[in-house]
Amino acid sequence: MKPFSRQELQSLFDGKKVSSILPYPSLDGSEEVSRLLVEGSGRLSISGAQTKYSMVEDGGVLRFARSGEPGRYILKPIPTDYRFYHREDMPANEHLTMQIAHKVYRLSVAAHGLVWFGDGTPAYLTRRFDYLPNGRKAAMEDLASIAGLSRANSGEDYKYRFSYEHCAEWIARYCPAVQIELLTFFRFVLFNYLFCNADAHLKNFSLLDDGRGFYRLSPGYDLLNTLMHIPSPIFALDKGLFKEGTPVLDTTPIGRPMFERFGHRIGIPERMLQRELCFFANAYPQVGDLIEASSLSGESRQAYRNAYEYRLSTMQ
Repeated sequence: MKPFSRQELQSLFDGKKVSSILPYPSLDGSEEVSRLLVEGSGRLSISGAQTKYSMVEDGGVLRFARSGEPGRYILKPIPTDYRFYHREDMPANEHLTMQIAHKVYRLSVAAHGLVWFGDGTPAYLTRRFDYLPNGRKAAMEDLASIAGLSRANSGEDYKYRFSYEHCAEWIARYCPAVQIELLTFFRFVLFNYLFCNADAHLKNFSLLDDGRGFYRLSPGYDLLNTLMHIPSPIFALDKGLFKEGTPVLDTTPIGRPMFERFGHRIGIPERMLQRELCFFANAYPQVGDLIEASSLSGESRQAYRNAYEYRLSTMQ
């Protein structure tokens, strides 16, 4: 169990000293926790098998939000579904992947960290970014909402419909700084491929009001190597990169040429496109350093590294 680093205290709590140890022996190990989860339900939503809980910082301690109490933090404990491989490593996986995205690839991501229950069980913590400095909630819409898709009108798999090219069109339609936001989106698509995140569906991309009525792509969230836990496709969206569908066969190479074509299709200028492809094709020692320093188990660290190195080889 590690305390928050200075950088984590700054990004998560604006520099305030907060304990990384939760005041609960375990997720279901006390009467108080059970009561809060039933009555208040600190629960926000369930995405796949990961249940999320709303948290509040209170006097240097993180606790579950009570009924009707707005929480500025989201807690994602270890999933209870035993069908997932290495499910105990899910919090560390997400923490590591978010760190790599921010520290190595310079992507804007939600503030994040690891916390622990009293019995030493880890959980992933992130700060909500849809609050303005004055405390008001900012307007935010995920791409599924922008596309008009929901479970009611499009079935259980609604958030996996369409392609990343469709996503780029919606971003271009609603974001004034089109070139900047499309380049950011392109970089996230490359990152998700490189780090085997096959959960980058329509609800995991959002447009956020900056407080002045202008929409931009939100910071990245829900980034993790899904291949470590479930058999995963290459792309989360049914059609992959292109509107007409992406051929993903044993004989179809997925790598730099296909992403180059995708970049052209969504309007990334040639100079920027080649710069980003070269940037993501490089091997950075800091990636290996972060993997080794992570809280992943030894077996999972090796699996994470192997998956990354294989995808990297396809970008050469």
